[in-house]
Amino acid sequence: MDLLDTNKILVVDDDASVRFFLAEELETEGYKVFAVASGADALEFLAHTPVDLAIVDFQMPGLTGIQLMEAMQSLPDIPELIMLTAHATLHTSIEAMRLGSCDFLLKPYVLDDLLHGVQNAMHHRQQKTQQRLAVELLTASVHRKPTSLSPNKRTLTVLNVDDLTINLEEMSLKKAETPITLTPTEFKLLATMVKRPNHPFTFQELAKTVHGQYLTPYQARDMLKSHLGRLRKKVGVAYIVNIRGVGYKFASKE
Repeated sequence: MDLLDTNKILVVDDDASVRFFLAEELETEGYKVFAVASGADALEFLAHTPVDLAIVDFQMPGLTGIQLMEAMQSLPDIPELIMLTAHATLHTSIEAMRLGSCDFLLKPYVLDDLLHGVQNAMHHRQQKTQQRLAVELLTASVHRKPTSLSPNKRTLTVLNVDDLTINLEEMSLKKAETPITLTPTEFKLLATMVKRPNHPFTFQELAKTVHGQYLTPYQARDMLKSHLGRLRKKVGVAYIVNIRGVGYKFASKE
């Protein structure tokens, strides 16, 4: 299953057995699952760890599911939402949908229905992520300063480094004239490093550039290691070089 950026799930439920079984079932499907017992714990967790999807119980002590979802609207990166409840009403359904819930499932849930809802939410998240990255790259290319002192020189959007041809506007890559398909995250990692060849980037620097988030070194490494691994296989380990104890750099002979 190719999850790209969309594999982190937060389960919020005061019932320990629900948290356990949800985590077990979703981890079996390849997702990375975190679980907390209350809305307050969820907000504290989300303050420093972004996720792609939150599965929220409606009826909890303290913050209710609806109140938690309302509070989550102020997050810089709002996750997709699925609400679980044993007491569905028309009002709660409308409120959940108003706050961006992708699905509304009744307890006891049917596993196939839950997995289908999660897949739909992750697909929606992936589409939004790809659109956001495309807009960011396009905006950056529009505002990029010319690389020459000549006022008539056009902004450089195609980089030629060794046998690589990188088109920043089209988000395309060729190696020795052979097209190579990259995901938006892989392309942005490559574009970031190739603009400063042989400069060692930390995981934190790359995470801030690619996702616009300040993360701890461990969080940044955990978020990017799979993307960097795939990028090295596609572009070549001679280009994307691991700097032990630091991060990665783009190695160029030029």
